[in-house]
Amino acid sequence: MIRSKQLIAENNKKRKLLTKENEKYYDDMLIYIRLNWKASEQQSEEILMELLDHLIEGQHDGKTAADIFGDDPKGYADELLGELPRETWKMRLLFFSYLIVNLISIFVGVRGIVLLIVGFFRPVDTSIFIFKSTLVTLYWLLAIALLIWFILHIIEKSIFKQNSSNWKNALKAGLAGSLVTGSGFVMTFLVPNFGPSFAFGWLPSLASGVILWLINFWAKKQFNIL
Repeated sequence: MIRSKQLIAENNKKRKLLTKENEKYYDDMLIYIRLNWKASEQQSEEILMELLDHLIEGQHDGKTAADIFGDDPKGYADELLGELPRETWKMRLLFFSYLIVNLISIFVGVRGIVLLIVGFFRPVDTSIFIFKSTLVTLYWLLAIALLIWFILHIIEKSIFKQNSSNWKNALKAGLAGSLVTGSGFVMTFLVPNFGPSFAFGWLPSLASGVILWLINFWAKKQFNIL
């Protein structure tokens, strides 16, 4: 069985053979199907490759994508998605775990670098307050998840629309990102330190970030995540 990553790479090469009109039609279906996280990634990429091969073959005979798949690409894509098997809970759990660990590794790694740099100029409090840190971490994980969902929702709604405004969509995404980031920083600085604490200096923080990133990198290769 050809893995999904190989199918994606082959898909990227073959799409160059399409005319601009057919490429636009096909790319809309491709994005729409790939955004559906409930469908099996492997099966999604296989059906996308079948569609592409069929389109290239029809293009040689002078047919357009609309001639082959119809004038309702969204409806056709919905039919295909309805027939695709669902992604297993194991793969979903691995995917979301990968994202969470990746975010945590970046946070603690950047924290270590910041503490190291600031430490050259003034004394730094390296204490970690467990309750506050847990609260702030949960906020960032939930906020980022909602932000990603919102951005993907904007993209999904704009697909197949001829008059979709890219700058308006970018503005919406930018405002949402600013709100999430601003609220996170306000929460971080305004919520008082409380509960038990422990010292967590720049070196263990940076080392933890690197170790978590390496574990995630290994898991990504081992389980074919993303």
